[in-house]
Parts: sequence; structure tokens; C-alpha cells
Amino acid sequence: MDTKWKKSRAAAGFLAFLLGISMLLEGALYFGTALTSSGSRRWISDSFQADWRDTTEFQGFISARLVQLITMGAGGDVFGDINGYDGGDWGLRDTKVRSLHNVMKEDLNILYRVEREGKELYSNSDTLTSSTTAAQLPDGYGFLLQFDGAKVRAWRDGVELDIYGDGYYRYQNIDEPYQWYVPGYKNFTIDEAGSKVRVTMAVIDEPHIFIRGDYGNSGAKEYNELYYLKQNLQIYRETILAHAACMGVGGALFLVYILLRKDKQRADRLLARGTGRIWFEAKLVLAFLLVFFCMPRTQYLGDVWQDLVYSDTPQSTASGSTSAATYDPETGEWASVEPVYEYDYSFEQAIGIGTAVTTLSENHGWLLREYLPQLADHAPGLLAVLWGLYLLIINDWRYNKKPWRHGVLGMLAARELSRPIQKQMSRLAGLTGLTFGALGLVAGYLFLVIVSNEGWPDPLWWYFLVLGPCMSALLLLVWALGRQKNIWTDLGALANHTARLRAGEMDRPLDLPPDHGLYQLADDLNHIQQGLHQAVEERTRSERMKVELVTNVSHDLKTPLTSILSYTELLAQEPLNPPASEYVAILEEKAHRLRAMVQDVFEVSKAATGQLPVKLERLDLGRLLRQTLADMDQAIQNSGLALRPSIPDEGIPITADSDRLYRVFQNLLSNALAYSLPGSRVYLTLTVEGEQARAIVQNTSAAELKPGVDYTARFVRGDESRTDGGSGLGLSIADSFTQACGGVLEITTEADLFTATVIFPLAR
Repeated sequence: MDTKWKKSRAAAGFLAFLLGISMLLEGALYFGTALTSSGSRRWISDSFQADWRDTTEFQGFISARLVQLITMGAGGDVFGDINGYDGGDWGLRDTKVRSLHNVMKEDLNILYRVEREGKELYSNSDTLTSSTTAAQLPDGYGFLLQFDGAKVRAWRDGVELDIYGDGYYRYQNIDEPYQWYVPGYKNFTIDEAGSKVRVTMAVIDEPHIFIRGDYGNSGAKEYNELYYLKQNLQIYRETILAHAACMGVGGALFLVYILLRKDKQRADRLLARGTGRIWFEAKLVLAFLLVFFCMPRTQYLGDVWQDLVYSDTPQSTASGSTSAATYDPETGEWASVEPVYEYDYSFEQAIGIGTAVTTLSENHGWLLREYLPQLADHAPGLLAVLWGLYLLIINDWRYNKKPWRHGVLGMLAARELSRPIQKQMSRLAGLTGLTFGALGLVAGYLFLVIVSNEGWPDPLWWYFLVLGPCMSALLLLVWALGRQKNIWTDLGALANHTARLRAGEMDRPLDLPPDHGLYQLADDLNHIQQGLHQAVEERTRSERMKVELVTNVSHDLKTPLTSILSYTELLAQEPLNPPASEYVAILEEKAHRLRAMVQDVFEVSKAATGQLPVKLERLDLGRLLRQTLADMDQAIQNSGLALRPSIPDEGIPITADSDRLYRVFQNLLSNALAYSLPGSRVYLTLTVEGEQARAIVQNTSAAELKPGVDYTARFVRGDESRTDGGSGLGLSIADSFTQACGGVLEITTEADLFTATVIFPLAR
């Protein structure tokens, strides 16, 4: 249950990270695009107006319609900004105006009446006159606008609007007007023809759709600009709120990711294990394809860049420019004609590095504003690129160290392979892969060149002719390299298995399928391994029996030995005459020595079988040595030897069993006192080297020391001729106890100099 919960948290953390970043990025692109465009900023402001008739879009639309109606009344030329009018040559100007009127009158969202010198010219309402007041508007029409030939007055819901302000027309830029674009300002006058026109307009409160069936001509038509304006404002507001909500949810998910970021790392590692199986070169190709196909088309950037460069290019760079003047026989004057420039412009030749840097530094803001909408329109592709690069590059390189080792480059390097046969096969496969990869790149480049040239045949034909065989060769290469990799992997496993056999590992056989080429060799090795394993088990069983025998004998000797010691002590208390009393003293001494020997044998047996109890704790090695010297002071004084201790005052912490380690140094010092040259010196030195504590006991042996002797082996004595009753187990016990506490005992000899070194790592 706990494992499932961890997996769920890991999945939740990764999904929160993925969705949170995606939503925040998509929202940031949308609002970044909107806020960098003056038109979008205006739409944001307009969409949140309480009354859609307070918007600059409404003002602009009504202003444009008024200008058009004044132009129609003044007899001027009109242009086809209204749906259904294409602006073509419809004959005489009057015909064009009436055709436009026939289009506009079907849209009853706007009622209008156009008069000139008191005569009605155009109207789509029977109730609307030049003297109509706001109170006389038809039901559902709350906005009234009147033009009296000089100025404009407007009412909304019976309240007159301030059209002109301080009387001067101003604007921030041409895309973002903030005033009514109508005549009547001090700096926005009207001509004589326009001054004779009177226009009255009434705008509906809630626009509707109006459709006219013109089936005898071109079918049904709609005239609903105002309706779609209001609908677009509402849709734009809903879109903004949706993106804001999306960013809010994304922010909440990002907070969830922050809380689960440690769990999310488990999901990252799992994904890295998956991507780690993909060749490094394949990941690079996939990343390139993602960027190439999912990001906005590169040709769009080229067009934007080219427009920018052309806009900065002086006209003198154009070639083939011609200018002319024509003579008008009716007026007797020469009329100039605009020069015609015939550009012979090579885009690649005209732009150098210096030009590119200069242009980017001076126009990077303009380029960003041009490219941001493209990114916002391609948000799914951008997110695909982002997460593709995250999985293939960022996360993969984060957890898969040196990912280039898995692929063609890794085959060429062959650093992770230890066997010469593996390295040879790996490098051969790498060279093959490199060759085919280069061939694939050349074929791909040729294919792109061919399909981009409009003069060449059908690109689909070239696809099958060029790219098809290359892809087939690539698939064949991948299959062959996979087979080769399996072979050298199995060879490496075989060699490693042989090395394990040599090191004594007998537990794991090498399993290969029966149809494998190396199956027979692996089977022979498995049989050899099985035989060796049986031989080792027999030897181990024999050693175990020896140890158990010694342990049992030592244990069984304790009971009669205890009885002997007890009766010997009782005899020693009796008033015996010599030589009986002397015999009892000798018997007691030998019994005590036998008990010590049996105890030593018993402890060595427990250490050999791993049954020696050890209580590890933090202790000061210097303090332990000083305590040992104090307890052995009498024995040191009686030995006639000079002890030279060198123990630092500061603490040297290690981790060991104090009782067992005390016995170690007791045995080492006792060995030195027993076998040193009479009158010589014994040195005890404690030092710290790096992260290790080293306690060294040195003495000069009274007997000649033979080279190559293992003094830590059982029952080994330095002087075989001595008959002092030593068991030959002192150094063996010291070595066993040191190892049980986690340290190392090293015995070295140089001529007659005997050195015992106890090494322990320092406790942290």
C-alpha cells in the first residue's frame, strides 16, 4: 500500500508540474501577445466595459458609418467597407452610392436618414427625421446621433454625450483612437459639400442578425457588422477570463508541484530510465524534428525579417528604377509619373552579420511583437517542443550521466567496455553507424532541396525514390547494430562470469537461451562452476567441523578443569610437607595455565564462527590505551623493560567494543613483555593519519624472527624453543577481536624489530 501511495504521489507531482507549467506558459503567451499590441489592449479594455456602447470599437464603428453616410449625401466616392460591396467599378458614382445604400439598409441594427438641403436622399426608417429626439426613438433603440452639417450630437439612453471635449482631436497612435472620429473639431473641419448634409442615426440596444435572401443574384446575404462587434467583445471577454482561469489553475497546480517536488523526482528518474534506452543521436534528431515541425514556420520569420530589412533599405539600393513624365495636350502641362522600381534583391547576399546585428539591436521589440502572436497561435506545438526537450535533453542529462555514451559516439569511445573483443566490435559498429548517419543527413538535405525547388518533379515521387531507400537502410542498420550489441554484451557477460569464477563467486550461473551462439561455452562454464562450488562446500564443511570440534572440546574441558582447580585449591589449604606441597603448587599453576589456554581456544573458535558478541560504541582510543597501561603497570615493572608511550592528550574517537579492544592491546603488550630482548625498550605510539587512528606497538625480539611467518595464525610462536607455557593464540585472538570491532591488525618484522599496528577509522 505504501508503494502504491508513493507511485501515486510521484505521478501527481509530475502531472501538476506538466499541467501547471503548460497552463502558465499558454496564458503568459496569450497575455503577452495581447499586451504588446495596441489593438489588443484596446479590445481588452473594451470587452470589460459595462455598456458595450462605451467602447472605442463602438465609437470607431459609428464614426466610420457616419463618415460614410456624409460622403454618400455629399456625392463623394465611397469604398466597399460594408459586407456585400466589393469596391469594384460599378459604373457611375451615383450607382455605386445607391448600391451601397441597398446593402446598408438591410441592417436594421442601425436606422439612418440622410438629407441634403432639406431633401431626403437615403433612409431605412419611416419614423426617423432630422428633428427626432432621444425620447422619440423607436422601442429598443437607445442611442441617437445627429449631424447638422457642422457638428455632431449624440445621446445614449437620453443622456447627451460629450463628443468634442476641449474641441481638438487627438490620438495616441493610428491604431488606438480615444475620441470620436467625426467632423466638428477645431482641427477637423468639413468641406462645403459635406456642410449641406444632415444625418440622423439610431442604434439598437441589443443587435440582431438580419438576413436577406438575394436568390435571384448571389444567394442569401447577412449585414450584421454591429451584431458581430458586440458578440466579439463578449467572446473576447470570455476568452480573457478563460485564460486567466487557466493561469489560476496553472498556478495552483504549480503550488501542488512545489509541495510534491521530491515525489516528482521519482517520476523524473523513471522517465530518465526510459529515455536512457534511446540512442543519444536519436534523441538529438527527435529534438530537432520537434523544433522544426512544431515551432512557427521558419519562412514566416524570414518574411518578417525581410520586411524589416527592406523597410530599412534606401531606395538607391534598388536597381532598374525608372521615372517618367507625360505631356497632357489638353492642359499643355507635363505630369510626373511615380517611379517604378524593379528590385533585383538577393536576400542572402544583402544581409551580412553586421547588418543582422544592427537590425536586431534596433528592432528587437518590433520582431518580438511580430513573433509573439505566432507563438501564441502555435501554443500546442510550443508546449510539445518544451516538454520534448525537457524529456529528451534536460531530464535525460540530469539523471543519465554522460548520455552520449549510449549511441554511436559511445560505440566509438567504448569506454564502458573492458574486454578487447568488445571494444573492437563496438568501434566497428560505431563506424558503420556514423557512415550511415552521414548518408542519411546528406539524403535528407538533398530531399529538402529537391522538394523546395518548384521546378523539380512531384515531391512524393522523390520521397519514394530518395528517402525511401535511405530510411530502409537506416532501419536495417539499427537492426544490425542491435544484434551486434547483443553479441558483445553477451561476450562481456561471459568474460565477467569467468572473472567471478576466478574470484571465487560460485552462486550465480550464466543463463543463455539454447539457440544462442555462446550457449555451449556458457554451459561448460556452468558445469565447471558447479564442480568448483561442490569442492568449496566440501572444504568449508571440513573447516566448520574442525572449528566445531575445537569449540566442543573446549567447552567439555571446562567442567573437569573446574573440578581440578577446586580440589587443587583445597589441597593447597592442607598442611602438607615437602615435596607434596611443592607438587600441589605446580599442579595449581599448570591448572590455571590450562584454563587460560582453554578459554583462549574457546574465544578463537567463537570468533572464527562469527558468534563472538560485540558491543560497538564510541570511545576514546587514547584513554583506552592509558587505562590498559595502568592495569598492566605491575607486569611492566616486573619485566625489566623500559616502556616508551606516546599518546596525544586530545581525544581520538573511534567506534569499537571497549572490552574486546582492551584484550587486543593487553595481548599485544603481554607478547612484547614476554618476548623482548632483556633490558630493551618497548614503544607504544598513537597517531592520526588522514581519517585513520593508528596504534603501534614495537619491540626488539630476543629470538631471531623468521621472515614470511604469519604470527596471527593459531598456535604460532615466535620462539619455538621456549617452554614458558604460551599457547600461541595471543596474536590470533588480537587479530580476531580487532576484525570483529571493525579494525585491522598488521604485523610486520624487520630483522629483530617486531611491529604490531592496530588501525581504526575515526568516528564521525
